[in-house]
Amino acid sequence: MATSRHRVAWEWAFVAITAFWGWSFSAIHFALQSLSDAAFNTWRFAIAALCLLPVWLWRRTPLSRHDVVGGGLAGLALFAAFLFQTKGLRYTSASNASFVTGLAVIITPLLAWRWLGIALGRQQLAGALLAAVGLAMLTLSDMQLRLGDALVLGCAICFAVHVIVLSRASKLADTLNITLVQLLVVAGLSAIQAALDHSLLWPKMPVLLHSVLPIALLGTALGFFVQTRAQVLSSPNKIALIIVMEPVFGGVFRYLLAGDRLTLFNWCGALLIVLAMLLTEWQFGRRRPAG
Repeated sequence: MATSRHRVAWEWAFVAITAFWGWSFSAIHFALQSLSDAAFNTWRFAIAALCLLPVWLWRRTPLSRHDVVGGGLAGLALFAAFLFQTKGLRYTSASNASFVTGLAVIITPLLAWRWLGIALGRQQLAGALLAAVGLAMLTLSDMQLRLGDALVLGCAICFAVHVIVLSRASKLADTLNITLVQLLVVAGLSAIQAALDHSLLWPKMPVLLHSVLPIALLGTALGFFVQTRAQVLSSPNKIALIIVMEPVFGGVFRYLLAGDRLTLFNWCGALLIVLAMLLTEWQFGRRRPAG
């Protein structure tokens, strides 16, 4: 019972992180007006790693092989996901990108079945499909096929791979250590990318204060620590469903802060995503053994 409460607490903490990610879309858009995507990711992940470094030094927990290998592989998948996403956004709409990225909710159970041997239950599949339909209703404004959609599909695959890798590695590694390794890998690869593009510029003060620092501290350092901890206790499929809440929160914040108005069709899509999470949670609650 205590383990179940602990799991639910970390899952809800991750839901709060996805809420912040939903808000951060406008802040990222603001930052990319003066920074390249590679430079933004460099400073975002570098500052996040620097924030965790004093805690890591204070704990004095040495890096194990599981920390380095698991964190390195997860970091590679995460870097590739952000690379595909930012490049794809140049050629498709934000709504299409949000929907295609959310297809990770279907890709993740398939990879979990193939790589981790996690069985695909009927309710699990129904929840994934229901979430995908809801995401389409929430975000898609047209059905035009763009080059960017194919690039963002690569992002969805990489995010699914990241969830799968982290699901296995997090159970064998120290949570803080593997989070720190992930951040350093993404920061290093993004810095190399920015250096090759000659775009590694320090952000201007408004961009630093209103975009880079909040996203680095809350959305990256805290965000990926919470996700890693949640994946120790939860299944990769449930984590993928929680991540799908990001565009739901994004729509809510655009409604509250930017004056965007969602249609009844959009709100029905958001409701379907929430129902998909409840459906999947009911399945796990029934079948998870005690303790």
